[in-house]
Amino acid sequence: MSERIEQLANLFRNAAAAAVAADPGEGLENDGGTCNMDTPAFRLPGVPASVVAEASTSAGVPAESFRWFGGKVWYWLRVPLHGQANRRSTMMTAAQRVLDRAQESGEVAGLESCGYYQMD
Repeated sequence: MSERIEQLANLFRNAAAAAVAADPGEGLENDGGTCNMDTPAFRLPGVPASVVAEASTSAGVPAESFRWFGGKVWYWLRVPLHGQANRRSTMMTAAQRVLDRAQESGEVAGLESCGYYQMD
């Protein structure tokens, strides 16, 4: 496995672990609010889709491509997300912070990330 693939796989695993650790648990007190489809999103310009796919498979965290902002290729990082409202948002935000830190620090060269928020 290349160093780049291993680096991305570790990032994906860390984001998934952060989401799970942030889960406030079941119950209406933890999942009030608007039903949503919040999901961490990222892009890696110039990185082949095969590299992202291999890192995703290695990490056990699906990364699903989609086109956004003028047809650019982005990926949903399908970390574990439970609930349908505040609970899901809390977990997504924790995972997104991991991606954001990697972007801001330059740890993953070229990484662009943002949280995708959509109400149902």
